[in-house]
Amino acid sequence: MPDFTRDAASIHYEIVGTGKPLMLIAGTASDGASWGPLLTRLPGRQLILIDNRGSGRTKVEGPLSHADMVEDCAALIDHLKLGSVDVVGHSLGGFLGLFLAALHPDKVSRLVTMGSGLLDPKTKVLFEDLSRLYFTIAPGDFFRLLYQWLFSTPFFANPETLAAAARASTDYVHRQSPGDFARQIAAMDRPLRVDFATIACPVLAIAAEHDLLASPTSVAAAHAPIAEHALTTIEDAAHSMHWEQPDAVAAAIVGFLEAK
Repeated sequence: MPDFTRDAASIHYEIVGTGKPLMLIAGTASDGASWGPLLTRLPGRQLILIDNRGSGRTKVEGPLSHADMVEDCAALIDHLKLGSVDVVGHSLGGFLGLFLAALHPDKVSRLVTMGSGLLDPKTKVLFEDLSRLYFTIAPGDFFRLLYQWLFSTPFFANPETLAAAARASTDYVHRQSPGDFARQIAAMDRPLRVDFATIACPVLAIAAEHDLLASPTSVAAAHAPIAEHALTTIEDAAHSMHWEQPDAVAAAIVGFLEAK
């Protein structure tokens, strides 16, 4: 599997398909595997899936920072000799995409963010509590708690489906460790200060109707400084919108990226 080294980190990435390059940047506690539902729904694209620091098969010691994660994305684009690419980011990955577009405008052609809203004190406390609890409870119980914030009500209707999802998350061979989850959460205390008003590329911000972590209002506020941006909301979905409504999310992404 492909890896490259940057600043004492071994950065893992995957390439799926062929066509015009599209970088996919996952959110907190997620890696390239989190894009599964969209991989067959983005035709004619060379999909570049990067594992952020603290997730998947990317390896690095010490504290994590969003600044390093952004520079990893920029370095991967250079490593693959791609020039400018389209980018899609979910949650934290959306913000990494925004930072990338602001700091490296020559590397981002068009950008789609998904569930990327302003971080409020309540959400910050939630993540801090979850990062503490992950060390003390069974992984399956941790994921059942986390799902409350990722999925909408129908996900919980079938107890067997819920239990199977918790088992799958627990048994995932590259499951994020409690220590790495805590390191990603701690990175929130070292925010990257970037003026989004400097972003020149077109941006689509996708919100989810029932998102408890990034409400449509919060998503709109986060993207307000960007001159050329559009907003859309996916109905009947929560934060993990591409798992609950993959067809609608893919249609929004493709429609925006292929717009003339």
